[in-house]
Amino acid sequence: MNDKKINGAKRNRDIMDGAPLFVLGAFVAVICLLGGSARGDAAQLVFLRPICCLFAGYGIYRLGSQKVKGLMPLYAGIGFLASLMILQMIPLPYAIWSELPGREVVVNLDVAGGLTDLWRSISLSSSRTGNSLASLIVPLAAMLLFHIYPNHRKKDLLAVIIIIAAGNAMLGILQLLGPSGGALYFYEFTNPSDAVGFFANRNHSSVFSGLSLLIISYFYAQRWQVFRFSGAYTNIFLATVYIVIFLSIIINGSRAGLLCGGIALFVGLIIFNLQPPEAARHKRARVNKIGSIIGSIAIFMFSATLILLFFVSDRLPAVSRLLERDTMSDLRAKAMPTLFEMIGTYWPVGAGFGTFDKVYFIHERSELLMSSYFNQAHNDWLQILIEGGAPVAILAVVGILWYIASVLKLFLSTSRNLSHLFFWFGIMAILAIASLVDYPLRTPIFSAVTVWMVAFLFTARHNLASFGISRQSIDYGYGRQSVSR
Repeated sequence: MNDKKINGAKRNRDIMDGAPLFVLGAFVAVICLLGGSARGDAAQLVFLRPICCLFAGYGIYRLGSQKVKGLMPLYAGIGFLASLMILQMIPLPYAIWSELPGREVVVNLDVAGGLTDLWRSISLSSSRTGNSLASLIVPLAAMLLFHIYPNHRKKDLLAVIIIIAAGNAMLGILQLLGPSGGALYFYEFTNPSDAVGFFANRNHSSVFSGLSLLIISYFYAQRWQVFRFSGAYTNIFLATVYIVIFLSIIINGSRAGLLCGGIALFVGLIIFNLQPPEAARHKRARVNKIGSIIGSIAIFMFSATLILLFFVSDRLPAVSRLLERDTMSDLRAKAMPTLFEMIGTYWPVGAGFGTFDKVYFIHERSELLMSSYFNQAHNDWLQILIEGGAPVAILAVVGILWYIASVLKLFLSTSRNLSHLFFWFGIMAILAIASLVDYPLRTPIFSAVTVWMVAFLFTARHNLASFGISRQSIDYGYGRQSVSR
């Protein structure tokens, strides 16, 4: 009887321990199928956000007394954003509101219509700011699922990102093989003839692929296993996925994606050839070093040959677009002075999160009027200043500094292992460059993945062994796990 109780208790405990993995898988499926668009009016959001509320509720239920050092800055950042959006939606007395910068046009209309007794919010469109507030449920749910995931398996989240990228790349290839705008395209507003994968925008898909190439290089360099697969199967999987994702970047047609993919390839080859400083004296490490150099040359030659073949056969749209006149790119360049003007107009309180496209109509120059319009600024660094003003600028600066400090602390905690330094600054460079020309972090998939990566960085140095990161490797071969001491 006692044995039965013990076995039953063990079985229940195993189920409880495995539950976070199944919930994580369900969450990934939901964001992949419903979270690829940055538009606030995408129909999929009607289902995505309520479902993410359920995931967040499950995360809160499972939190209990579990503590993971390093997560508080992320919770604080999400809370700060939410508080700022709520403040932007609170109605103010008209006498106070009318004195805010950039409200002159609305004030003149109110005076003409005799509406000067109304209370108005800081946001020029409270409904759109409310929509931005609702969008935070996705990164919050991702944060909570990371929190409750077993500490000794946190690196599984990086494997999950690789799997998402593999699915995104394969879906993109299938989209090109099928009809334009066919059933494999999930969104009404999309690039119907391009390999967008899970996303609505080819740039977001390609940048995500570039980001994943760097993660694969880091994952391999750390000698980690994909979940519980052996080292040999993990290496085969990573090599196959790397080729598929690299191919998807080439055929995607995104110049930003091609640039980010090039950064990922270059930094990844550096990481691939780096060793912990204390490994240099080991004979086996020197043999592995030679193998890494040969492998790097092979990867570079394969990549260059593949790109050359596509270019010669006129199948490399990203390069072709570099050589052609791009109307949309010209529009973005011409609109840049207007964006800076908008920052000056609405500084320091901002126009309100989610209001950019409506506010832009007020400032849009007549010579730039055309059938296409800016639904986003295509420069997220400037857009957050327009919408959030000084508070969000402070948050961005603090977040960047905290990120840099966390990278340096991880570097110092791992015997100055340069692979961590190159990887995390490479990730930062890709996201920063992509946000200069687009708005990838506004998509639910990207927001969830970015939260996982930043959470991994912020928490890794507090528990190196549990995250599979070693201070000093005892064995430098391909078949052994490294341990910390």
